Amino acid sequence: MNYKMVVDSDLLNLSIPERYFAYAEAYGNAARALTRQMISNSEQSNWPNAAVVLMLSVHAVELFLKGAIFSKDAEAKVNHHDIDELAKLYSKEFPDEKCAFNMPFKTEYLGMSEAEIEAIKQQLKSPASSILYRYPTASGKEEWKGVYGLSQTLFFQ
Repeated sequence: MNYKMVVDSDLLNLSIPERYFAYAEAYGNAARALTRQMISNSEQSNWPNAAVVLMLSVHAVELFLKGAIFSKDAEAKVNHHDIDELAKLYSKEFPDEKCAFNMPFKTEYLGMSEAEIEAIKQQLKSPASSILYRYPTASGKEEWKGVYGLSQTLFFQ
């Protein structure tokens, strides 16, 4: 049998931001491939696979945002997984309308005042999305707070 090894040397000629973009694209491609599999095979259409699609997708978004931020500021402090904060930093670094990014994984607090939003944020202390979709429960004993789902066909739009 002829084995071919894939190694990381193809990344060595890329800048740090380009490496983040390459990984973001790869995670996004994996999410789309699994979603296609879920659509074409109903046995694969289950929450564990949907959670993996969401985890891959949210990580792709995180990597894209970090790559873009690093392209403007190589010393940026983005060693966290809070994509809401990363999206704010991205908007600050890229204020031009042509660079606007419609963040797909954002927490929305419809009809609430700023004070109510802050109170809920302090009470819930929601986990980073990369953690939320990686594990089936919050602690092995507690369920995640909230309602989560994936519309497979809308995922491609």
